[in-house]
Amino acid sequence: MKTYTIENAVLTVKIKQNGAELASIQSKQEGTEYMWEADPQYWGRHSSILFPIVGKVFENKYQLNGKAYSLNQHGFARNLPFEVLEQDASSISLVLKDNAESLLIYPYRFKFIARYEVKDREVSISYQIENTDKQSIYFSVGAHPAFRVPLSADEKRSDYSLVFEKPETIDRHLIEQGYRTGATARMLSREKELPIHDHLFEKDALIFKDLASDQISLCNSEGKKIWTFSFKGFPYLGIWSKNEASPFVCIEPWFGVADQVGGFANFKQKEGILHLEEKETFVCQHKVEIH
Repeated sequence: MKTYTIENAVLTVKIKQNGAELASIQSKQEGTEYMWEADPQYWGRHSSILFPIVGKVFENKYQLNGKAYSLNQHGFARNLPFEVLEQDASSISLVLKDNAESLLIYPYRFKFIARYEVKDREVSISYQIENTDKQSIYFSVGAHPAFRVPLSADEKRSDYSLVFEKPETIDRHLIEQGYRTGATARMLSREKELPIHDHLFEKDALIFKDLASDQISLCNSEGKKIWTFSFKGFPYLGIWSKNEASPFVCIEPWFGVADQVGGFANFKQKEGILHLEEKETFVCQHKVEIH
């Protein structure tokens, strides 16, 4: 599979054809790589696109229009080759369309366009989903970018913190074996800073809903911002790392969320699900600014 490069005077960005996966954001001046290298010892991906589900449907099965279907965690877009629609020096758009295989596990026709653009010190990523079917379609969509933390060999992941744009009083939605339990636990009370301590991910991902903030920044032990991630409009935000030894952190904006234990009788009523009428289009965007 191919890897495509876009760039400007400040940053070089690489995107893989398979899954339209953002694989690299590198500073030209310092040579610093900000994206996770996809070392399979910890997690063998860089930045998955989540479509047509976010997380897991219960026991990898769901019901739609009276029929049962099987769909693996985070859907299939991350595993399929996208085709280039257009590319110039600083931007690229790639497209995925339904095919005979996808229709067996997700019975809707669609067009999914992932667009990447680098401008100054910012990389913007947008997803456009078009309903090309002759019926309403139902789906979730999200991103799963993994960033290198720490950035240098003489640092630890716990030397860093995540800092929200605004003070947050937030609960995490607890999960077990990939499913929401329905329980919550308080994480912050009128605070901005979330330290990345070694035990932060012992109970899997942190899942937040309806945050006050539209941005979150990675800061080092001196309080210096490394990057700022913008997720305006996304109702859910996941934060995840594999285990206490994993040298990366994922910031995951979502339209949709994993099933609760027991699942949903009807996919159309699943929490966070979106729908489009015939010929309608949905667009969302997230950004990362390198400081």
